[in-house]
Amino acid sequence: MKRIFFHLLIAAFAATAVFAQDTIVFKNGDVLTGTILKQDRLHVHFKSPAFGAVSLNTADISEIRIAIPETGTIAIPQDPAPVQSAPVATPKSAAPQLAKKKATAPPPAPKPKKRKWTGRAGLEVAMREKNTTRLSNGNVIGKTESYETYRVYGNLKWKGKRNSLDWNCTYRYSQDETRTRDDYFNVTQKYKHNFEKGIYYAEAKTVYQSDYNRQINSEYLQTAEIGRKWFDQPRLSFSTSFGGGYHQFDRTVSGAETRTKEPKLIVDQSIRWKMINSLTLFQKYTHLGDLETYHFVFTAGLENKLIQNVFLRLEYRLDRDTEVSYDDKGYYDKALRTSLLYKF
Repeated sequence: MKRIFFHLLIAAFAATAVFAQDTIVFKNGDVLTGTILKQDRLHVHFKSPAFGAVSLNTADISEIRIAIPETGTIAIPQDPAPVQSAPVATPKSAAPQLAKKKATAPPPAPKPKKRKWTGRAGLEVAMREKNTTRLSNGNVIGKTESYETYRVYGNLKWKGKRNSLDWNCTYRYSQDETRTRDDYFNVTQKYKHNFEKGIYYAEAKTVYQSDYNRQINSEYLQTAEIGRKWFDQPRLSFSTSFGGGYHQFDRTVSGAETRTKEPKLIVDQSIRWKMINSLTLFQKYTHLGDLETYHFVFTAGLENKLIQNVFLRLEYRLDRDTEVSYDDKGYYDKALRTSLLYKF
């Protein structure tokens, strides 16, 4: 008899484990038993032996009891956080490992800060062609010469949120066995202010230079310009500016020194196109004066990255000044320039 009672008790426990049911308790006190099929934020899909498969509103439910054979019945109160599916019991041994993985997750990498100070330094060799003067029977006539020059140049730039300062310095020299062929020095400071939307900007430029070939002992130029950025992308930038300035220069002609002071109009244009990561096309044009009496400088070339921070720069430059005339022709200076450039 005891053996029969023991077998019946085992069968009862087995039936309880196999036929364990989930329970839904409503806010009005009603209770519904069956199996939870699916749950989302608004509904609980439930299968009951009495009603079949039904959809219940989560707003009407106060408690859900989930029957798990291994642990018994677990009561889960309803809250705003949705349960997407029936919970799966996590072994106790796995909990410390999950906590450890979460604690040792690497933090997100910080964004690199923009550098406020940048600069560059370069050394250049150029093949030049220019017109100069020579004496013939007491008359001064024009003459074309070709020669080689050497130039060192540098730049230092500070850039804030909407303002920037740019300092440039360059020195160029050439001499043969009989005389000086070229002697040029230039220092430029440029201040730039970007307006709020970033399309328009104001620029003030201060220039001091001396130029042996243009017969200028000292030249001073102060300009104020308003410009527009037509394109301002990492790979392509294009801008133009227009304004006026005060121009003063001391020039020696036929042994006599003269000083000229006059207002001037100025136009600047610049393009920079990064064709590939290591190759950039650039072009600049500056026009000082009007359509008859003017001095303009045009440059265009390529900048090729060799190794980190070191670039090879190939450039064509045309310098023309109609205020200096040889044989009734304005002064010109053509140059094909090659330089090594270091950026920092």
